[in-house]
Amino acid sequence: MVDLFGLSAAQFETFVLVFLRVSTMLFVFPVFSAPQIPSLVRLGFGLLISFLLYRSVPLVHLSPDLYGLVLAGASQVVLGIIVGFVAALVFTGIQFAGELIDLQIGFAVANVINPSTQQNITIIGEFQLAIATLIFLATDSHHLLIQGIAGSFGLVPLPFINLDPSVAGNVVLFFTQAFLIVFKIAAPVVFALFLTNVALAFMARVAPQMNVFVVGLPIQVGVGLVVMAFSIQLLGSVGPQLFASVAQQMDTIMRGMRVQ
Repeated sequence: MVDLFGLSAAQFETFVLVFLRVSTMLFVFPVFSAPQIPSLVRLGFGLLISFLLYRSVPLVHLSPDLYGLVLAGASQVVLGIIVGFVAALVFTGIQFAGELIDLQIGFAVANVINPSTQQNITIIGEFQLAIATLIFLATDSHHLLIQGIAGSFGLVPLPFINLDPSVAGNVVLFFTQAFLIVFKIAAPVVFALFLTNVALAFMARVAPQMNVFVVGLPIQVGVGLVVMAFSIQLLGSVGPQLFASVAQQMDTIMRGMRVQ
């Protein structure tokens, strides 16, 4: 029996596969994938979780050929990417809701760079994302993600996965649910600004000499910020429910990837 760093060949292969799954999830999961967390910290956190988990995972005995090892490793990476993408959909929806509000208020012209994607984002979109992240951490929802990592080895045992057609359907379903989140969060501000624009249109008809474009911009900004200040508590009450649903979505996706 091969002894490598005090581990047998089967133990070493099991640890590597566990590490690939755990580290991929951490690099994709919301909050854990934030650029403020150095890659070495995420790597060390992945090694720590892998070390704690691999002894509770049944040992795998892969064929010695390179094809089997590569296929098993790729399976863990694919699982981590898909599950992490599903977990991040809620945060993407919340950020997009803020971008819709920015577009209606007029803040969309002042774009800033999101360091996580290196893309232009809007001010309120980043603000909503920051608030959602704080709620996520304050409600200990990040513990659900860690529990999901540990539970994934029971739902989808090593070493391979099964990409059932239902997985793609569930991903699309959760993607549409993320858009529903967008409309729920952005609806109060968007509707208030719609009524504001209608009122400005009537004012332009009643008093044509008034420059609506000059007067309308500060009114839109004021109405949008006031309504958003009152509706921000909506995110605080709905947020924990959304984050709890992430665990259920992860469970559904992983059950579809289980090898029968």
